[in-house]
Amino acid sequence: MPSAFIRAVVTAACLVASPLFAEAKTYSIPDPNPVAVITLPDGWESSEIDKGVQSTSEDETVYVSVEVTELKDAAQAIADAVKWLKSKDVVIDQASQEQKPFSINGLEGVQVKWNGKDEDGPTHVSLTLLQVTDTKGLVLTYWASPEGETENLKDLSSIINSLKGLK
Repeated sequence: MPSAFIRAVVTAACLVASPLFAEAKTYSIPDPNPVAVITLPDGWESSEIDKGVQSTSEDETVYVSVEVTELKDAAQAIADAVKWLKSKDVVIDQASQEQKPFSINGLEGVQVKWNGKDEDGPTHVSLTLLQVTDTKGLVLTYWASPEGETENLKDLSSIINSLKGLK
């Protein structure tokens, strides 16, 4: 008898808690003709933008965006992302620049990372270009305080691992 009671309590608890586990939304990039999908946590403030999606962590210490670009226009897309960061008063330390190949879920590309600062203090910044098809790519923009990066590491890992190209 006690085991049946315990199973009933556990089942009821799971049913009550199940909405708590469905804490993510998948976005098509771009919508309506997607070349990729990404899943962002519900607790983050996310919105669709012209060519993709952007999201800010609940504690407002991390910003990520993913936008589609024509590969022939990739240099301009990167320049636009840098210009946008400057408009948000993000100052990049050029001497800290690191560039390396980047691969996620079969998408290949290059990531450029910098240390920098914004109005709140030190920050980490990266721009990543990934090839999805022969003509389409994705630009990932990332900006976070070092503390925010650490505090949101689980969500950040989940976000990047959810990014998938639709070839």
